[in-house]
Amino acid sequence: MESLNNNDATTVSACLPGRIGGRPLFSPAAVIFSLALLLPALIFPAAIVAHPDAATERLHIAAAQTAWEGWTLQWMAGLALLFAGLFALASWMFMRMRRLEGAMEHQARHDALTGLPNRAQLLDRLRQAIHAAGGRRTPLTLIVMDLDRFKGINDALGHHVGDLVLQQVGARLRELLRPADTMARLGGDEFALLLPETDEHQARDAARKIILALKRPCVVGRHHLCVGGSLGIAVFPRHGEDAPTLIQHADTAMYAAKQSNTGYAVYDPERDRRSFKQLELENDLRDAIDGDLLELCYQPMVDLRSGTVTGVEALLRWNHPSYGVISPDVVIPIAELTGLIQPLAVWVLNTALRQCAEWRRAGLDLNIAVNLSAWNLQDPALVDNVRSALSVWKVPAARLELEITESAMMAEPERAREVVGRLNAMGIRLAIDDFGAGFSSLAYLKKLPVSSLKIDKSFILGIAWDDSDTKIVRSTIDLAHDLGLKVVAEGVESEAVRARLVTLGCDTAQGYHLSHPLPTPALVQWLRTSAARPVWAQGAAGTPDTPQEAAKASGYKH
Repeated sequence: MESLNNNDATTVSACLPGRIGGRPLFSPAAVIFSLALLLPALIFPAAIVAHPDAATERLHIAAAQTAWEGWTLQWMAGLALLFAGLFALASWMFMRMRRLEGAMEHQARHDALTGLPNRAQLLDRLRQAIHAAGGRRTPLTLIVMDLDRFKGINDALGHHVGDLVLQQVGARLRELLRPADTMARLGGDEFALLLPETDEHQARDAARKIILALKRPCVVGRHHLCVGGSLGIAVFPRHGEDAPTLIQHADTAMYAAKQSNTGYAVYDPERDRRSFKQLELENDLRDAIDGDLLELCYQPMVDLRSGTVTGVEALLRWNHPSYGVISPDVVIPIAELTGLIQPLAVWVLNTALRQCAEWRRAGLDLNIAVNLSAWNLQDPALVDNVRSALSVWKVPAARLELEITESAMMAEPERAREVVGRLNAMGIRLAIDDFGAGFSSLAYLKKLPVSSLKIDKSFILGIAWDDSDTKIVRSTIDLAHDLGLKVVAEGVESEAVRARLVTLGCDTAQGYHLSHPLPTPALVQWLRTSAARPVWAQGAAGTPDTPQEAAKASGYKH
């Protein structure tokens, strides 16, 4: 959607100098006429002063008196005709300026494409309607509407076709309005409707009629184009008592309708509070990344045959000062929306590998798994960032496992295949996370250099009592083993499920039955007291102390 002009439009006439209330202080006709009256008084004395002797002599000669009077009359008549011409010209210019002024004022308050009132005119009428409704204690409704699929029409067919669609939409909706209603184009593909003396129930009826009208295709040449619309409803005085607040709340409701795909939505203060929280989190996330205010917890992954802890999965946690602990399910979408997913992924990589390096120095030989999002796979710097982090922290590539969801792999298969191939060539192990939750492509799976599948926990939870889940898990394990892949079961939350996975031949498990995700000190304590035991190895030395030092050493900037 194009950006909206949020400034009130002022008429051009009100900005011109020498004007009162948008009208000229002195009309051009009055100025010209005044100068014309002064002209004879200036010319005649000037002539006498220039030729005093000749003028005196003519005035005293009786024979020349008649000729002088005739010449004077002719001169006066010509001057009168000149004045009349100048006055007519001045009047024409004055009327022309008034018409131009009216046209410019109309342009300042109307949309040039559709002829509808623009945002400035809507604001004026909305303020007037609020004043009138407040005096009569009657409701009024403001509806903000954004067209669906309009960007696709512009991109595919060009802006000329898009303009014709906007004109048709404007004309179609005008047919639904009452004489007292106002329809305006706010900008781009966004419109607003002001409905005086309309309550919420009536506004819902109006919204349904608008949606129904938009279902009819717009015919442009040989194209039959369906746009549809999302409408947000705000009702005075319940949703706001001034024009800017009503517009803001109707706009918020419109976005809610678009997200939920419901056609229209009435403003909900609770949703607005959630939107404010979302905005606050977006603003705070960058500071949290830059300030190293995030945290990683680690969930053990246990070999089901030997009971050995083979590795851990690094899971992001954000302890927000206002909202408490925020899970990755909230943080990752925010990072993707705000473009922070790359610096976030680099922070996670460096923090996880720093911890892995510390464990190796202490003798703990643990693999560490890090999750990547679909956006990370599209990042051209991903492979270089991973290589730099491994080099900085001096962790063998084989100790790092990158988990990529099935849906992320299938978003752009060729791009994903290229990136995964380059990472695999470095010796990094790759796992497909949440396997089975998406639309699995076995033909594509066999082409990917992955080392393991992680079965989605929605299938694992029910295998102790649900035969269907058991069959799916058994088939997945058999398929993975046939392809030479290891199988990890997520969401193991009971001993019955763990035992069932052993009989099905699953390789590795993780879940609350084994251990919750733990911060580093708690994980070390768990490793000391748990029946599961980690593998010990030779330590490594010479690694940086913080992720910031690692990022600096690797040359990464964000």
